[in-house]
Amino acid sequence: MKTHYIIIAALLLIVVSLNLSFAQGNDDDVILCNNYDTLYNMIIKGIPASMNKSATIEGFTLVEKSNITVYPKISEGYLIEIKILKITQSENFGTYEKNAVLGFFATECSAFKKNFSKFNKTSCFFYVDSPEDAMEVARNGITFNIDSKYNLRGTLVDTYKKMCVIGETKPMPVKKPAVYLYPTEQMNVSVKVNVNGKLTYTDPEYNTGWNVNATPTGIIDNKYDYLFYEADLNKIELPNEGWIVEYGNLKEWFEEYLPKLGLNKKETEQFEEYWLEKLRKAKYYDIRILGDKFLSENMELLIEPKPETLIRLNFYFKPISSKIELKAPEIREVNRKGFTVVEWGGIDGGDLRIVP
Repeated sequence: MKTHYIIIAALLLIVVSLNLSFAQGNDDDVILCNNYDTLYNMIIKGIPASMNKSATIEGFTLVEKSNITVYPKISEGYLIEIKILKITQSENFGTYEKNAVLGFFATECSAFKKNFSKFNKTSCFFYVDSPEDAMEVARNGITFNIDSKYNLRGTLVDTYKKMCVIGETKPMPVKKPAVYLYPTEQMNVSVKVNVNGKLTYTDPEYNTGWNVNATPTGIIDNKYDYLFYEADLNKIELPNEGWIVEYGNLKEWFEEYLPKLGLNKKETEQFEEYWLEKLRKAKYYDIRILGDKFLSENMELLIEPKPETLIRLNFYFKPISSKIELKAPEIREVNRKGFTVVEWGGIDGGDLRIVP
């Protein structure tokens, strides 16, 4: 009997020394931690762990009780699950943390003070790249950095959008259409972009259009690889066909399909460098190519002299949490002949953040 007591006492000492206990819930493998140091130690060891928070929501006489769970070393990164347990009125802030999960949301939502109780028992989930980002969520809640970097899903997100952004219509931003010019001999070229919306950024400066000098190797005005613009479109039309690609396979997909769609080695590498950094962590991406008719009506390129070959690849990238069936479009071989103009760009469907 004495031996049994010794074993039990030893086990209790181990639990106390680690400052943790097993979570009470459906998942008995998740450790409920008492402090942030323990949470961090668990996740870098690959152990699923969670932490309860009681924090004040800045600018409001509100206290939020929440639970944050981190599932480490999932194939896409670290899976974060956030549950808002309850939000209550309180004036006694001295015993609570300062950084609530919904603090950033609350300050951006004029309806929050009146309707905060609608967030009770809501939840969301998303993947992060590193244990440091996981700890940012645990310590500070959903920050601007987290919202702008990752794709958040769940009833918490749905509630925020219904409460705070319902009825709003925003232009659809097209990111970095890069226009490459390959004349058969060095020549002056005029390029204009006629968008259904407005140009938001150009490089070099656009003014009323680009009037540049280009070489057969693609060098523009002796210093540019391409002409660069961004625009806000008033409308978007997507084809029914496309591809579903796992986030972790995006680089391989780009390397296989971009050359098939007409990009050369340099264009492919520059496309990858830009989009692999921009696209947020997600389970899968729904990838579609904007059609020629839509481009001609909403992103018209006016080029003089007129190119013999024009390749325009403007993609729509949408992060999704589960795989869906989607018919892949037929890919037609592209042969570059004569004066060739190539454009790549895209719309980031995950860029429509929770907080606009």
